[in-house]
Amino acid sequence: MAVTLCPWCQSEIPLEEGQEPDKYCPVCENELDGYRTLTLDIGDEEEEELRRESLRDDEEEEEEEEESWDDALSFRESGPEGLLLEESVEKVLDEQELVPECPNCREYMVEAGEQQVAAGQFKPRVPQSLGEPVLEAPFALTLYVCPACFTVQTQLAENGREQMIRRLSAQAEASER
Repeated sequence: MAVTLCPWCQSEIPLEEGQEPDKYCPVCENELDGYRTLTLDIGDEEEEELRRESLRDDEEEEEEEEESWDDALSFRESGPEGLLLEESVEKVLDEQELVPECPNCREYMVEAGEQQVAAGQFKPRVPQSLGEPVLEAPFALTLYVCPACFTVQTQLAENGREQMIRRLSAQAEASER
C-alpha cells in the first residue's frame, strides 16, 4: 500500500492498489500533485532504498548548485558587513524610480548613474517606414548594477524615451492621415 504525504498539513493519505491518487488532501483540501508532494511505498525495502539514494543524489546536486551560488553571494552574508551592505542597498533601492531585476540572479539592481552618448559615438539606423532615425544622439543611458552578481544593464534614460515616443507617435499620426 502506498502512502502520500500532504506537503501542507503533513497528513498521511493511504492509497490502495488500483486506486488513483487524490488530487486534493482530504484534511486541508490543498492540491497534492504539485510542489513538494511525496509518495511513499510501505513494505518494499529495496525500492525504498533506491528512492533514498535518488533523494540523496538530488540533494547533493542541489547543495552543489547552492554552494556555487552562495559563493557569489557570500559577501552579502559575511557577518556585520553583509548586513550593513544589505541595509545600504535597501536604502538606495527605496530612492530609485525604477528598480529592474537582474536577468541573471533576479536580485534588484542598483542605479549607478548615467552614461552620455554623444553624436560622434552613435550612428542611428533609419527605418524605411519612418524615414528618420528612431533615436538620435545626444541621449543618455541609465546604468544599473546588480549588488549580488555585479551584472551591468543599461536602459534608455527619460529624455531618450520621450524622443523615441515622439518620433514613433508622429509617424503613426502621419500614416493615419
